[in-house]
Amino acid sequence: MEILFAGGAFLGVTLGRFFRIFVLIPVMGLLIALALLKIALLGMPTLSSAVKLASLLFCLELGYMAGLASTGVRLLSRHLRVP
Repeated sequence: MEILFAGGAFLGVTLGRFFRIFVLIPVMGLLIALALLKIALLGMPTLSSAVKLASLLFCLELGYMAGLASTGVRLLSRHLRVP
């Protein structure tokens, strides 16, 4: 599961670097649909699956914010360069 969280965070960083926030809505919808499909196919307990899904969405959003921050740091470093 930790690999999935790391992948979600990496996806969030990638989205944060190159896209606006509106791209998170379809990505989160896709993650929710895939999680519900996994619950239906494997018959996993609903509560534990909901906690895992919430954690995955949190990692995605945290990664998105990290991607935005890295973009801001890059732009800030361009303005602070001494000629």
